[in-house]
Amino acid sequence: MNNLMTKSFLSHVELKKQAQKDFEDVDLELGNLNPTQDPNLSQFFQQVEAIKVEMEEITNLLLDLQQLNEETKSTHIAKVLRGLRDRMDSDMVAVLRKANIIKARLEALEKSNIANRSISEWDMMNDFQSLRDKIVLDHKEDLKRR
Repeated sequence: MNNLMTKSFLSHVELKKQAQKDFEDVDLELGNLNPTQDPNLSQFFQQVEAIKVEMEEITNLLLDLQQLNEETKSTHIAKVLRGLRDRMDSDMVAVLRKANIIKARLEALEKSNIANRSISEWDMMNDFQSLRDKIVLDHKEDLKRR
């Protein structure tokens, strides 16, 4: 029974631990970077979050409108119907206002996204190319020394 802990079994356990550790590490290719590291990205995500909040409010208003519509079907008293219709009208106005706000925010977000995209890609690739050239030059110098 003691032979179960052989060297091959222990190495297998170590490989599993290493694989789990590699799985838990941040993978750059997945894009799981912290958005707060880049101020443009953090601002972008703040704007997106504000838009999501507005969209959630519209969803809540639409659910309220559906509920009010169902109440109007079951109510036959004129005063209550007028009150329900007034609430429905005010909710519709609120939905339209919020929709216009969201549209304006999305357009502004798109404009800022286009501006940020066009600048950073070129600079980033130039930095990468200069680093690549430096590495190649250092490697050539090392080969000449040998």
